[in-house]
Amino acid sequence: MLVGTFEHKFDNKGRIVLPSKFRDELGESAVATVGIDRCVSIYSAERWQELLNRFHQMSFSKGKTRDFLRVLLATANEIQFDASGRALIPSNLRQHAKLELEVSVIGVGDHVELWDTTSWNTYLEEIRSVLPDIAEEVEGL
Repeated sequence: MLVGTFEHKFDNKGRIVLPSKFRDELGESAVATVGIDRCVSIYSAERWQELLNRFHQMSFSKGKTRDFLRVLLATANEIQFDASGRALIPSNLRQHAKLELEVSVIGVGDHVELWDTTSWNTYLEEIRSVLPDIAEEVEGL
């Protein structure tokens, strides 16, 4: 399972080393795309295929579905891990998430997210302050 938070940095070529436990879960290659929040989402090839199967069942005639699928699929890129465990994150994805140097790599169960560390810490503090209220609304807890 992909869980935890790790602090990493991009090199000057836009590559980042993901934690080995994440690379082991993701496999030799993965798919990176825009995250729904200002982050980059990285999925294993297997999980990405599951998502594609679900996307094919969605009605493309609905405007919001079209918008969602266009952006998610148009920004998707296969990424490879080199011998040092580095992956090149395309510049359009780095721009979407405002990733420059300091990056928080977080595991969220079925995928990994890359966040600008300052943005992640701000988001985390905001959520922590209302976590009891959120828990009240989450089904299954």
